[in-house]
This record gives sequence, structure tokens and C-alpha cells, in this order.
Amino acid sequence: MAFFKQVFLLFFVCCIGEIVSLFLPFPMPGSVVALIILFIFLLIKAIRPAQIDTVCNFLLGNMSFIFIPSTVSILAYIDVFKSILWQFLFICIATTIITFFATAYAVKLTMYLLSKKGGNENA
Repeated sequence: MAFFKQVFLLFFVCCIGEIVSLFLPFPMPGSVVALIILFIFLLIKAIRPAQIDTVCNFLLGNMSFIFIPSTVSILAYIDVFKSILWQFLFICIATTIITFFATAYAVKLTMYLLSKKGGNENA
């Protein structure tokens, strides 16, 4: 029963995000708005991580299945990808490298800031 409560809570936040995105003066996906709302709720402790941890762990564990429909739908446009294969591969490789370095430096900056603050008990 707790699982369904957590699903309902996440679904409710997603619905709020969709509604808010309808009233924004600029186009923004409702799912992104919902993530921002969920983040704010977690920051102000309106939602505790324990209230959604089971569902979140389930979704993270099954994330590969979530992307199967979009991956299969790409096959419908394989002719388009053949014509821009090198550009597509370049973008995929370049963004992977950029993401790797951005993550590494974000972790490095976080560790530095924590050590300056004196909160580096785990290092």
C-alpha cells in the first residue's frame, strides 16, 4: 500500500507540473516543471525523501525499460539518421565527454567547498 501512496504522490506532483506549465508565458515541458516543484518540495521538507524512496528506487532500477519505446521509435527514422550519422555520432561523443568533465568538476568543487566549510568528515 505504501508503494501506491508514493506513486500517487509523484503522480500528483507531475499533474501540478503539467498544470503550471499550461499557465507559463513561455513553453516549458510539464515534466521539467514537475521536477522543479518536487525539488522545491524536498528543499522545504514538504515531502521527505522517505515518502518517495521506494518508487524512486524502482524507477531508477527499471530505467532502461522506460527508454525502450523511444529507442524503438528511432528505428522508424533510420533513413534520416543514416544521412547525418557522422554528425550524430560526433554530438553524442562530444556531449558525453562534456558531461563527464562537468560532473567531475562539480564533484571536485563540492568537495572543495565542503572541506572549506569544515564539513568534510567522510573524506
